[in-house]
Amino acid sequence: MRTQLAMVGALCISSVFSGVCPGAGEMALLVEEAHWRLKAFPPEGVSAEEAAEFSIENDPEKGPALAVGNWRSGRWGARYEYAVPLPVQKGTVRGWYRTEGVGDAAAAVWIQYFRANEYAHTEQQALEPAPEWRRFEYVFRRQPPGTDRTYVGFGLRRKTKGRALFAGLSVSAEVPAVAFPEDPGGVTRPAPPTDLGKGKFFRLAERDRVWWLVTPEGRGFYSAGTDGPWLRSRGAWLEQGKGYAAWLREHGFNSLGGWTDIWHWSELNDALLADGKTPFATFMAMETGTWWGDFDHLLDCDGKPQDERHAFPDPFDPRFENAYRERVREIAGVVSGKPWFVGWFADNEVRHWDLQRYVYSSHCAAKLEEFLEGRYESIEGLNEAWGTSFASFADLAQERPDPTKGSPAMEKDYRDFSREIVKHYIRVTLRAIHEEDPGRLVFSNRFMFGDFSYLDLYAAYDGIAVNLYPDNNEPGLSAEEIAVVRRAHEETGKPVIIGEWSVPAIDSGLYDDLDHLDWSWPQVVETQTDRGRQAACIALDFYNLPFVVGAHWFTWRDFDSEKRRANRGLHRADGVPYRELAEALRGVHEKMGPSLRWQPRGGERQPLG
Repeated sequence: MRTQLAMVGALCISSVFSGVCPGAGEMALLVEEAHWRLKAFPPEGVSAEEAAEFSIENDPEKGPALAVGNWRSGRWGARYEYAVPLPVQKGTVRGWYRTEGVGDAAAAVWIQYFRANEYAHTEQQALEPAPEWRRFEYVFRRQPPGTDRTYVGFGLRRKTKGRALFAGLSVSAEVPAVAFPEDPGGVTRPAPPTDLGKGKFFRLAERDRVWWLVTPEGRGFYSAGTDGPWLRSRGAWLEQGKGYAAWLREHGFNSLGGWTDIWHWSELNDALLADGKTPFATFMAMETGTWWGDFDHLLDCDGKPQDERHAFPDPFDPRFENAYRERVREIAGVVSGKPWFVGWFADNEVRHWDLQRYVYSSHCAAKLEEFLEGRYESIEGLNEAWGTSFASFADLAQERPDPTKGSPAMEKDYRDFSREIVKHYIRVTLRAIHEEDPGRLVFSNRFMFGDFSYLDLYAAYDGIAVNLYPDNNEPGLSAEEIAVVRRAHEETGKPVIIGEWSVPAIDSGLYDDLDHLDWSWPQVVETQTDRGRQAACIALDFYNLPFVVGAHWFTWRDFDSEKRRANRGLHRADGVPYRELAEALRGVHEKMGPSLRWQPRGGERQPLG
């Protein structure tokens, strides 16, 4: 194996680049088996080759090509990784790719950073489906502090029976600058309709192919929100809250996001109404992935959940509905009848990846046994289809086979059953909220960006929620980011709300410690000025998408502790606002104008500031 990249310079290697000669300083990543290693991060006992299919093929158009997929099991991606470090710590990766049978942005480029021989950080760029060869270019701009080795990989970031192919790969030290404009551009969304009909609560409506939240007074409304700060101080918390409310109004925010302290802000909203002022349109998010001990979460064949924060609950466990309903009832008791309460996010970022493997929590396993018996009637029929020799359906459930190691028929049955898991989860969450807080809007689980394996089933909700943290490699949202948000709408026919988004910057001082480097590092811009300008561009891009009805900034204050350091706040951890960001968002909110305004019955309309 060669120990360094081949420097191409002015020499054109046609076997690698298929007639495309890279420029001076461009370095070829040779598409030969000896130069690559396989990565699929499979479960214990499963090899990378069993988890995904890997091959190097000779494409008639592009020459040697890396091919990855079908990807069946594992986490964090299935990819070819170049076996030696890159000779640059920041630069541009280029090449060609195409996809076969891939329905979303499943193909990707990875950059991994190491300090000595220890893994430090990862970033990636998703690639849109491309049935024909398409050129890609990925700039990795910033070397994390303290790292000294950089690796590149190509493959799949989402499980799919399709595959992605990569050819003509190269890297250079080129890092083009990104300029974020002072003016984010103009509004293309039409003015909000004012004649959508009165009602008791907020609802959703489409007019002239544009979706809106609708206020109880019948006016089109766009939700520009953030999570209201938690009001924990004793004594004068109401006055403190009124100060926060004034700051939010001054900067154009009209809504409180799903992580708001609903108990205190409920009283504050009522106090604002009593003062003749407009309350904030308020949302509430559930988060079952962190409710440990109340009910079972789904488990794999080794008895392990997906993770500690986003594990999918076992909806067949009767304790799940009881616990879920109890929490909805508690919050509904606070917001019951309140015209300012918009609705619910049914959950937050529960994982759908590899769900067909997580079927062995006790109640789910019993349903699996029932499902398979209903499909095959006899264990003999199942064994014939699967090529197995189970003594009974109960024997199968007790042995807990891993479907990724089974036949295609077995894998299909488990995937079909995983849809039944999601269907029942949806039924339970909708039933609980509809019965405990009737008439309210219910948005879906707030999906981690692109975690859409079962997206079609979520059309049962009133709207689809997506958490999206942009890459910030160009002004505003990228084409890939817009495509993913559009997919959430088109596959369900429902409007989309952005449950979380924000932009971080290096000059916050929160990214100087590699041992505490936050996952937001790949998304950083350089300065707070850049941060404000990019935030305005993104806010306007969300607003101009006709199927988006709101976007909520995450969060009020930065994270700055031993546990996490991240520049996600509108304010520093000490409560001081970021002036450049606040002024940029106020400016873009002013452009949105009447879409952000709400005049409750009996209340005065408040200006944007």
